[in-house]
Amino acid sequence: MALSDVPSSESIQAIQNAGKIVFHSVGDTGGVKEPSHQFAVADAMSADIGTEVFANGRPAFFYHLGDVVYYFGQERYYYDQFYDPYRDYQGPILAIPGNHDGVLFKGEPVKYSLEPFFNNFCSNAPTKDPSAIGFARTTMTQPGAYFTLNAPFLKIVGLYSNAAEATGVISDPNTGPAQLTFLESHLAAAAAQRAQKGAAPFALIIATHHPPFTISKSHFPSPDMLAQIDQACTTAKIWPDIMLSGNAHLYERYTRTMKADGRQIAYVVAGNGGYLNLSAPRTGKNGVNPQPGIPGNDGKGNQLTLNVYNNTMYGFLLLTVDKSSILCESLGVDETTNKTTSLDAFTVDLTKNVVATKGAIEASRTRTGDVISPKSPKASKTAKAKKKK
Repeated sequence: MALSDVPSSESIQAIQNAGKIVFHSVGDTGGVKEPSHQFAVADAMSADIGTEVFANGRPAFFYHLGDVVYYFGQERYYYDQFYDPYRDYQGPILAIPGNHDGVLFKGEPVKYSLEPFFNNFCSNAPTKDPSAIGFARTTMTQPGAYFTLNAPFLKIVGLYSNAAEATGVISDPNTGPAQLTFLESHLAAAAAQRAQKGAAPFALIIATHHPPFTISKSHFPSPDMLAQIDQACTTAKIWPDIMLSGNAHLYERYTRTMKADGRQIAYVVAGNGGYLNLSAPRTGKNGVNPQPGIPGNDGKGNQLTLNVYNNTMYGFLLLTVDKSSILCESLGVDETTNKTTSLDAFTVDLTKNVVATKGAIEASRTRTGDVISPKSPKASKTAKAKKKK
């Protein structure tokens, strides 16, 4: 899917003129039982658009990392947990499904587990879903639950890690080989594109709902899923510059240094988008591998460092990509003071394949003000009313 095919997308020429593309990302947003967290994050993203931070280009889209709705992926939850919270978000929203988006309960009247997700994100043409009554947002026209998004300076390969609660799955005897074949072919195409003489440079991001690594007490890493992705990358001779995931309800950032060539890959877990509660960590020590018994590496001899985590604030990611680098910032939303503060910021040098922390950004990007969009003064009342109810 090309960004130019996305309904209401930012002008491709405007992005090219700016020399960079900016977008939001986070997962696990469904505000089941306690919607105020989700509304705070959603309104912060909406209010940020057009502010001084984005003077040189507003976010082109929001890339959702899954678990749009809880606990089951039913159509009736999309009004409260998707269309209402993002009523003022001015850009398109793309998504990969999370496990809760695909999970079913016995006797649910749907044809297949992701039917509601497909109705809202994979329709043939932009239309009004029944859940979107009263809102301007239309359905998205993604080609599937897993797909590649091609945009200026950027390529995102999004995968569906299926409905298991514990670890992610992209291919096994139950799910079949189709998604793994897709991954292999699209990575090969990306490698060929980079190898073309005079080709425009681009960052490569792989996104899954389940994280390869996590220290969450309530969630698990997915080493088998990662092994399949690694093998596909090895075969295609191309690696992601960043891998984005959700599922674990906190923010985590790891740096994985590959022993084969020394390249550094950032693995970001951004599952703090608004779910009922945040995940407690298994350990408070940086640099400790989340897979027990293999301290300091990923189980394959590659150094793995836990750079930072935060399980106290809800928030979202802001990514800025140009032809030579990625700047990724984790922004936390303080629901008491209505301040949005940088929790972490780092860069990826696309030429040297090096990840570097950008501590100075925390001070320059800290900003204050009402996180509720001025276009919708009643929005906060909606969230508070739901919370009381």
